[in-house]
Amino acid sequence: MSIEVMKQALETLEDIFGKNKVDVGAITALRQAIEQAEKQQTAVWVGLTKEEAADCWSTEAVRTWHAIEDKLKEKNG
Repeated sequence: MSIEVMKQALETLEDIFGKNKVDVGAITALRQAIEQAEKQQTAVWVGLTKEEAADCWSTEAVRTWHAIEDKLKEKNG
C-alpha cells in the first residue's frame, strides 16, 4: 500500500472517529505504518552517461571534479 493511500485511509478514519482518538487500533496502526514507510523512502540516484562524463573531462583534475559534481547536482537536485 502506498503512503498516499495510507494517508487517505487515516484521514477517513480520523473523520469518522475524530483526529484525537488514540484508542482506535486502526488509526494507531496506520500512523505507525506511515511513519515507517516515510523513513524507508529513498531517493533514486541518477548517474552520468559516458557522454556526460566525457563532457566534464579536463586535464585539470579539480576542474574535472567540479564539472562532474555540477552535472550530478543538476540531475539529482
